[in-house]
Amino acid sequence: MHILKYALKNTIRNPFLSFSSILVISLLVFFINILFFIEYVTSSITSNINDRMSISLNLKAGYDGDNAEVIECISALKQASTVVQIQYISREEAFEILKKRDPELSRVIEWDKDNPLPSSIVIKNIPLGEYPNIDAVVKRYTGIIQYDEERSKKSLTDYHAQYERIQGLINILLSVHYGIYSIIGFFIFAVFIIIYNSIGNFVFFYRDEIKIIRLVGGENFFIYGPFAIQGVLYTGLAYIIGTFVFSLLVKNINFSLITDFPVFIDKFFVLYGQVFFLEFCVILFVGLLSGFLSSRRFIGKENLS
Repeated sequence: MHILKYALKNTIRNPFLSFSSILVISLLVFFINILFFIEYVTSSITSNINDRMSISLNLKAGYDGDNAEVIECISALKQASTVVQIQYISREEAFEILKKRDPELSRVIEWDKDNPLPSSIVIKNIPLGEYPNIDAVVKRYTGIIQYDEERSKKSLTDYHAQYERIQGLINILLSVHYGIYSIIGFFIFAVFIIIYNSIGNFVFFYRDEIKIIRLVGGENFFIYGPFAIQGVLYTGLAYIIGTFVFSLLVKNINFSLITDFPVFIDKFFVLYGQVFFLEFCVILFVGLLSGFLSSRRFIGKENLS
């Protein structure tokens, strides 16, 4: 209890330094929360893309759903991922789909025997992490599908062309996620530096008092403890302020591009509740560690032992 009182006393005695430190850390916490929100939006967009994006394995001439290799390929794809949806579409079914989607184009084909559409295996709802598994299976059956046509025959329908486009999109989305967490890590390190320097300044301002505590037999726990607790007070207050401002801002904006945006926001706070709690714990730990290490270093530097 005495340590907490001394930490509060330090905080109040230099209000400008305390206020500026808390303000800067609050801004960092605010931007960390913004980055989590960007990640949530990106994940939602990715989920929507997965729902709409599919890969078509167009079979070569002479292969259909009764062929043993085609049946084996479909079975292998289902075993590669329990999440993806696999659907076989015959030439006739593909032609009927074409009639519904583009009647004008279907009239060009007068007879079913002239149907140029291939049979295909359609793969839907593929999570980002499952694409390599699906690709490994497809490579085993390149003999029955239009895998990678020669340049003169290459089109948007062969598998390799589809996979390259999707892989490019995946790399962009993954880069966004990695970039977000890299920036968050940098911000947390910045919190450490701010606390470290602030506590160092407090040690310099009150070095005479620390010497007196040493002379009267004060234990190390009582000397270093208040500064460590002071770091926790800074980060705790900053987290509350930064998160409050973030919540207030997010809940009072209306992003028209996302339908039911208020519901979208509520889901964000529910899904990221544990993330915010973990963020709070990490911020407090950084404040505690930074305050303790700074006090040890600067008290030793001032030859107060």
